[in-house]
Amino acid sequence: MLLFAASFVACEPAIAEPPASPPALIRARSPAAPFPASDAFISFLDAPNPVAGGFTPPLDSGWRACGEECWESQGEHPIRAMAAGRVAVGTGGELSLRHSWYENHELRELNMVVSGATPAVANGMEVLGGAPIGHGRRIRLQLRGTQESPSDFVAARRALPVPAAERSLALISHDARELRLYREGTEVGRFQVAFGQEAGQKLRQGDNRTPKGLYYVTQKSTGPFGGPAAAYFGGYWMRVNYPNAFDAARAVDEGWITQEEQRSITRNWRARRETTKRTRLGGGIGLHGWAYEWSDDDSRALSWGCVVMHLYDAPAIYAEVQEGTMVVLF
Repeated sequence: MLLFAASFVACEPAIAEPPASPPALIRARSPAAPFPASDAFISFLDAPNPVAGGFTPPLDSGWRACGEECWESQGEHPIRAMAAGRVAVGTGGELSLRHSWYENHELRELNMVVSGATPAVANGMEVLGGAPIGHGRRIRLQLRGTQESPSDFVAARRALPVPAAERSLALISHDARELRLYREGTEVGRFQVAFGQEAGQKLRQGDNRTPKGLYYVTQKSTGPFGGPAAAYFGGYWMRVNYPNAFDAARAVDEGWITQEEQRSITRNWRARRETTKRTRLGGGIGLHGWAYEWSDDDSRALSWGCVVMHLYDAPAIYAEVQEGTMVVLF
């Protein structure tokens, strides 16, 4: 069986030392026991509008710019939904299409607003991307909720994740300190978890923080594990592909990585493959057990940046989470 070196996979363990010795054995809480209620998961998945799986241009080549946010055409031309959304028709015929989409670990919203068009849809309708929502000769088109132009906005978001549509999904809330598993959109398990020794979102190698972001499981193992921190895997390891495209974009702005490194990270992340851990962003982040059972009443500041599972929960989580599973830490 393949032997994993702890320095290769486990939360940068050379940065800080684990507790010197385990406390007295903690009585494990039954997985069937009730968990504290949390609305964070419902809010994350329950978008107020149809979720966009990607955006396309709302105007075809028949339209020409006639000024800022102004477009005109030789004859009547259609305006199309950039993505799935919900229609609102205001006074004076102003047409608004409300979009929701996921950007990394955040649910985002904006309105595409069109003035001067003849609506082809009714107030409150849900439409699919590409559907005609109106037509006209001279219109004003705005995106309210972003500073980007429509062309730049669309170009950066032609394909987007839809977590609720994933066959297998893991949501992990920093605030609730809870992991929930979903199978084909249905919740199948809730588990209490622990995080890194330092509070806040991971920014760089060695900060001992747990990331926030959307990642994918790229590696699973039950060992044997090598190195001085081998026992702290608790017999279970699932690596996610931190850093992702958003981490890489920030690192380029900070001057920590090159644009070529950014492109490589982005390409591999989108393909649900492993991304490099050999930059100032760090790596080796995942979910694992621990050397001893820990208490929900403790601070839960345990790892070097990974998500720590209870020993009694680890087998069930490991069995449910497959390689390729989307993991969102928020």
